[in-house]
Amino acid sequence: YQRRVRAVQAGSVASLSGLTGGLQIMSVNNIIFAPTTTHHDAIMALTSSNLLNISVKRKPGSAEQRIEGKEITLEDDVEIMDDKEIKDMSYGVKKTDIGSTLSVYLQKRHALNNFHLVEVSSSLWLSGWNQKEPALTNKFHVGDQLLSVNGQPVTTVAEANTIMEMTPSGVELLLKRMPLAAEYKMHREKESEDWGMQIRQNRLVDVIHGGIAWTAGLQPFSAEFAEKACSWAITQVNRCPVSVLCRSTDVIWSKINSGKTDVSITLQPSEFVNLLSNSLLEHPHYEDFVARS
Repeated sequence: YQRRVRAVQAGSVASLSGLTGGLQIMSVNNIIFAPTTTHHDAIMALTSSNLLNISVKRKPGSAEQRIEGKEITLEDDVEIMDDKEIKDMSYGVKKTDIGSTLSVYLQKRHALNNFHLVEVSSSLWLSGWNQKEPALTNKFHVGDQLLSVNGQPVTTVAEANTIMEMTPSGVELLLKRMPLAAEYKMHREKESEDWGMQIRQNRLVDVIHGGIAWTAGLQPFSAEFAEKACSWAITQVNRCPVSVLCRSTDVIWSKINSGKTDVSITLQPSEFVNLLSNSLLEHPHYEDFVARS
């Protein structure tokens, strides 16, 4: 399999060195990227040193170009595509839909102590992350399930933190994207039409029979958590996060109506969201860890 650069941050050391999106990586510091090289191995090679010599190919059949001797930390500036994404390049979209599994690669300093994880039902869940750390931007969602760290399965906060502390450089987080969530897309012909929902704070409390939300399939108490039915909590509107600490109904409606005639709402079980928000409030710097748009 080929390993290619997905994107390079403009003005970065990587960009000034000549790296661009779409390049095939042939080797890093004399480590050959063979067909059997895994995505994890590729990232580990790129984060193993601040001084990297990289050989790349611009297109099939072209000669290799060597980029040498640059003091560079590539993980900050470059995103590497995995095999599935190479096949999906024509669509221009990285597929990270609800319930999908994905890997996120970070430097140790960006990962350690920058997440608030919650233990629920023998699993680890993400309730917040340091909003002041740019390396974490647009990579996570509240309600993501953390499956493993550096290939080691984790079910407790202590396990996850220990592995991060022991790693010498890069951290690989294997996540399942909001597996308890449901997303509904709705359309109305004009802005004056009612969406047909009753919302209290960030909770969906009722859906009007025959209304737009009802037609879209949304039901008020169809969520399930811990084998019990419960209401839904709104955690995203138009793919933008809604604070799990939000208690303003007006704020939620403002977000819903901002799209005028179209809206996408992501909901998660309210009892589950309660556990995440209550745990987050116990963090001494919880305000810095609240995901919001």
